[in-house]
Formats: sequence, structure tokens, C-alpha cells
Amino acid sequence: MSDKIRALKKAYPPFDRRLGFKDFVAKVNSLPLDSWNFVRASLLYQQAIKCKDCEPSISMVLLCSSAEAVKVAGKKAGSHKNFCSFYLKYCPVTQKVPPLEYFPNAKPPPVTASFNKALDFIYAKFRCLYVHEGKELLEPIPKNIGIFASLLLEKYDNEYYHLDTIKLHEWFEKITLESLYNML
Repeated sequence: MSDKIRALKKAYPPFDRRLGFKDFVAKVNSLPLDSWNFVRASLLYQQAIKCKDCEPSISMVLLCSSAEAVKVAGKKAGSHKNFCSFYLKYCPVTQKVPPLEYFPNAKPPPVTASFNKALDFIYAKFRCLYVHEGKELLEPIPKNIGIFASLLLEKYDNEYYHLDTIKLHEWFEKITLESLYNML
């Protein structure tokens, strides 16, 4: 078995319920972008899923890296631009409503964040803080603590964000997979 087929078999599992392997290979090979970037993105996505319960911060970073790996904006574009371009281009419109609220001018009532605002928040708070400063926002929730342990009020860009970290992670995981699938 060639290295290419071996890599494609490793990249295939997230898509096996929607596409046969031969169709998957054909679609990957016909991508207008570097198909190996797509393979890497799929592998990063799969690793993020493996980490989500024991290392949720690492899982979020890997999901961000999955989007960056595709290099939708180009090899010379920065990570943030590739990250945003990936979701803006491939995320289904029906899933562009994030489970993230913020308080405009630090006053109630909270407002649902726009898709762009949510992407900036995720990139800054989950990818950049963890990668550059080693600060994590997500921790596994202890078994004897209820779902309310996942609720945070976080300041970003002079506004306060109310987020349910569990819902945000689930949504981000879902839009990453759907965006990867839409690339095909």
C-alpha cells in the first residue's frame, strides 16, 4: 500500500458515513487546494476529538489548527487569516449562529455574537492564549459538578462574553467537520 493511500485511509473516518472511500479519494484529489493540507486538517480534527474529554483546551487548539492547516487564504497568509477564511468560505450558513453571547458596552441584555465575532473570540481566547501564553480556559468538568461549571464570563475586546464552554466546544467541533466536508 502506498504512503498516499495509507494517509488517505487515516484521513477518511470523519467522512465514512457520508462518502465511500473511492468517492472520498476522488474528491480529495480534485481539491483546488493542496490535498495534503486537507489530509493534515482531517488528522488534526480527529486528534481534537480524541482529546475533547481529557484535554478540552488542547482539543480547541487542534480544531483551530485544523482550519489553519487547509491554508484557504494561501501559504503566505497568516494563521488567523487562514483560520477565518476557512470558516467563512466553507461553514454552512445554517450553522453560523454561535452559542456565544456578549454584553455590548458591558451592559445587559446579552446579544448573540456574530459569526465573525465568535471566530475572533475563539481564535484569541482558545488558540492564541493557549499556544502563546500557555493559558487554558477549558478544563475537564469534575464528575460530581453539574453543567453550570461550564459557564464563564470572559472579557475580550472590551466586552464581556457569556459562554457555555461545553456548547461552544460542541458547536466549534461540528462546524469544523461540516466545513471540512463542504470543502470536498
